[in-house]
Amino acid sequence: MITARTKRQLLIFLVITVVGVTYVGARYARLDRLFYDSSYSVTAHFKESGGIFTDAEVTYRGVQVGRVQELKLTDAGVDVVLSIEKDHDDIPADSLALVGNKSAVGEQYVELQPQSDQKPYLKEKSEIAADKTSVPVSTTEILTNLDNFVQSVPQSDLRTVVAESGAAFKGAGPDLARIIDTSTSFIDTANANFETTQKLIRDSRVLLQTQVDKESAIRGFSRDLSLFTGTLADSDRDLRRLIDEGSATANELRTFLERNQVNLGELISQLVTTNEVVVKHLDGIRQVLIIYPYVVAGGYTVAEKKGKFYNARFGLVLQQQSPTCSAGYLPKRSPQDRDDRPLPEDVGCRESGTNLRGAEKTPSNRTGTAYRSPVATYDAGTGDVSWSDPAQGQVAYDGGAAKLFGDDSWKWTLLQPALPDDQE
Repeated sequence: MITARTKRQLLIFLVITVVGVTYVGARYARLDRLFYDSSYSVTAHFKESGGIFTDAEVTYRGVQVGRVQELKLTDAGVDVVLSIEKDHDDIPADSLALVGNKSAVGEQYVELQPQSDQKPYLKEKSEIAADKTSVPVSTTEILTNLDNFVQSVPQSDLRTVVAESGAAFKGAGPDLARIIDTSTSFIDTANANFETTQKLIRDSRVLLQTQVDKESAIRGFSRDLSLFTGTLADSDRDLRRLIDEGSATANELRTFLERNQVNLGELISQLVTTNEVVVKHLDGIRQVLIIYPYVVAGGYTVAEKKGKFYNARFGLVLQQQSPTCSAGYLPKRSPQDRDDRPLPEDVGCRESGTNLRGAEKTPSNRTGTAYRSPVATYDAGTGDVSWSDPAQGQVAYDGGAAKLFGDDSWKWTLLQPALPDDQE
């Protein structure tokens, strides 16, 4: 007769057995799907199976998310029905379905590789197109390609390569080990500075784009550099002579600088002032240099040609002039003092009023002289020289001497050789 204690033990054992069988059946035999289906089906279209089989794993980013439910043979290939757990409902619909091998002996599985993290996601009855699926290269194809490669390599040359490689690496074990260790250290350092390397690669795009934008300038620089180096090559003999004889010239230059270093210092110091004056009048100097060739060319029009030569007559007039008035202009400002100062308004000759000097000493009824137009102007932008009207360059006397000394003065007969236009 079974006691009550034994009955309780048997009941507990029965409950544990039922729970264990239920767990094993639901976990491994998937018996729970007979009562409740917690997955959704997705069909992937493959051109060939690639060795995949029913109940193979389906992974997403390395995590198992389901299993292969069914394989269907079609005219275009094989349809693989994937049963994915509903907990993983955030798999992008543009994911790739790849058949992979877990080991060298096989054990294929389907790997879902996302192309983005955005919607839409896979859902019940979703399909993955054939152009987004792939299978691994078959072992038969690998062996066939390897055999073809081996057959294409000449036997004698292969023996030579193997023999030479053996001779090259003989006794180089420690060096190779050191290279491998150093490479490992290099990789570790590169990983530690990954962010810096990534930033360098990203910023290098700006530099490379600049090189692309400056392509014409770089080509011009290369072309000019080629011309420069070609000129140097053509002048090789002169350069060699310069190097050979340059030592004596350098000694002479050094001796000259040592003997005249004080005077050169003063000269350079004074040239600073001169250069500042030249800079202030640079536009005028440039105008003179541009017009001067035309003036020289026009000078031949006033010279008389006799045979092969030109004759020009010059007159010399000696006139006694009074010394330059300096009263009212002193003291002189030092040329070294280049500070800005206000323009003085009371500058003028301070000598006796009987000695007429300066425009302010002339009678008030004397008319001023109008500013003459320039002979020619130069446009720096176009490089053109424009000549003024020749009629504007003619000088007309206004009878100033007669107005200054009076109509009855005897000086008028000496200073006024011709009557003004309005008295003729």
